[in-house]
Amino acid sequence: MIDSPNGTEELMDDLSDEILHTELTDEAYEELAVSEGAVVVGLAFWDSSLADEMEDEPPAPEMRVVIDLDLYLDDNTLLELYGASLFLADSQEPLVGVAALEKALVDLADSESELTEVAQTEDGALALVFGIEEQPTLIIAVGAWSVSEWDELPED
Repeated sequence: MIDSPNGTEELMDDLSDEILHTELTDEAYEELAVSEGAVVVGLAFWDSSLADEMEDEPPAPEMRVVIDLDLYLDDNTLLELYGASLFLADSQEPLVGVAALEKALVDLADSESELTEVAQTEDGALALVFGIEEQPTLIIAVGAWSVSEWDELPED
């Protein structure tokens, strides 16, 4: 399992649990698991994160490990992910730097990857496994998230 470096505990204490999930409970797992097999059809991401609020100074772009993003799945599920770290499937270390994070996310969207598994990190955080033809390609460890339905995809 991957040990999530998100460190969002303090920030999450300040956010309402009614708005964001911060623990992968059985109920939260069931809500997410229905989207296993859904394909990524769009995404939006920011080169910052709510987790930055916990730091005295946000990391330099080339040192960034944590971002916030929205993932749009073909089953009309919108996953709003906060304090997300990205791992290539064959790595135990998170991607570092905005350029590497952006490349991984563009590859995720362009390859029509599907959500292959909803899992949990060693520290109990949500981990979403994406792959192509059931071969894992990218793992996203998440500090907090919400699930809703989308009406239209974001513009490019």
